[in-house]
Amino acid sequence: MKRLTEQNYYTLLGIPPKASFGEVQSAYNQALSIYSTDSIATYSLFTQQERERILSRLVDAYKTLTDSQLRREYDHFLIERGELSPQNIGYPSLKDSNITKGKLREVTKESLIQKEKDTEIENQPSESNLDLFDSQTSVTGKSIKIVRAAREISLEEICRKTNIPEKTLEDIEEEHFEKLPALVYLKGFLKAYAKILNVNQTQMVNGYMKRYLEWKNTC
Repeated sequence: MKRLTEQNYYTLLGIPPKASFGEVQSAYNQALSIYSTDSIATYSLFTQQERERILSRLVDAYKTLTDSQLRREYDHFLIERGELSPQNIGYPSLKDSNITKGKLREVTKESLIQKEKDTEIENQPSESNLDLFDSQTSVTGKSIKIVRAAREISLEEICRKTNIPEKTLEDIEEEHFEKLPALVYLKGFLKAYAKILNVNQTQMVNGYMKRYLEWKNTC
């Protein structure tokens, strides 16, 4: 399977070559939600550099497939490469779309990356919270629970805001390591949990993972 940055625009967005402009935009919006910094599903799968390359590729796909002339040229390029059959191409009209001419979203790779950075800054904890776990060699489930109690935040509220199952949150706090999800998901859950608690994400994720891996190495 080709890497995301090597896939053609249709495959990257998961749409057929005859997709309408509206379908292109819908697929583009969905892709942004999947590969954004806040995505739990892909949080630890890509480095920042890889994520920026994917975002750049998504912008190129969006701009090409929502411009009639560029789309025609791109389709012929794919046909020459043997990646597309002439029978499968289609050229939807803007008149047939809910998107009117001149109102397609203006996007650039730079604007997306800046939005990512702005979001990260907004989600940074205050200085008074940075050292909550500093005095500990590892972050325990109990210490996380203490911070949550101090913030007067319920597990139900965290579940509602993050979509992390309440039972998983309980397992994190009670250190039921054997019941926790795969590592890639656990890291994403911890990052989302840290955001709600307004504590340093790196400290909480790395500290807890250190304890988790110590347990795993004894199994």
